[in-house]
Amino acid sequence: MSHGDIARRQFLRTSASAISAVWLTAAFGEMAAVSALSCAPERGAAKWKSFSDADAADVEAIASLIIPSDGTPGAREAHVIDFIDRALDSFAKEQAPLFALGLADLRKRAGGTSFASLDASKQTALLHELEQSKSDFFTAMLASTAAGMFANPEYGGNRDKIGWKMIGFEDRFFWQQPFGYYDRDEARHA
Repeated sequence: MSHGDIARRQFLRTSASAISAVWLTAAFGEMAAVSALSCAPERGAAKWKSFSDADAADVEAIASLIIPSDGTPGAREAHVIDFIDRALDSFAKEQAPLFALGLADLRKRAGGTSFASLDASKQTALLHELEQSKSDFFTAMLASTAAGMFANPEYGGNRDKIGWKMIGFEDRFFWQQPFGYYDRDEARHA
C-alpha cells in the first residue's frame, strides 16, 4: 500500500468526522427532540398528545387500511398510531394542521361521520378517493404509516419490532464492514 493511499484514507476519515460534527451541531434541536421523544414514557392510559379519541380512531383505521393485518401483523398491531401521535407532538409538529384539515375533510366526505365507524368497503372507497385526488393528507398518512411501521421502536411504533420481523431486518445496530480486496491490508493493520 502506498503512502498516497494512507494519506487519502486519513483525509477521508478526518473529513467524515468534520462533516459529522458540523451536521450534529446544525441539527442539534432536531437531535434533542428525537432524544426526548425516545425517552418519553409509553402513552398507556394517558390521553393522546395530538389527537382527540375520534381523530386517533380515524388515523388508526386509515393506517390499518394502508398496512392491513392479513396473514401478518399490520399497522394496528405495530401501534403505528402511537408513532404518529408522538411525531405530531414533537419533530413533525408542522404537519399537525395538515392532519387536522385532512381528518375534517375525510369526515365531510364520509357524510359527517367518523371514518372509523364506516364499514370496510366505504373506508376503502373513501381512501381510494383521497388517493386519486392526490391529497396531501393521504400522502402524509402513507409516509407516517410506513415510518411508524418500520422505525426504531423507541419512537412509538413498530411495537415488538413487528415491522422489522416482517421484512427480515436484523436488529444488530452494529455491522462489521464488508472488507474486500481493496482494503484487506488496511483491515489487518488496523
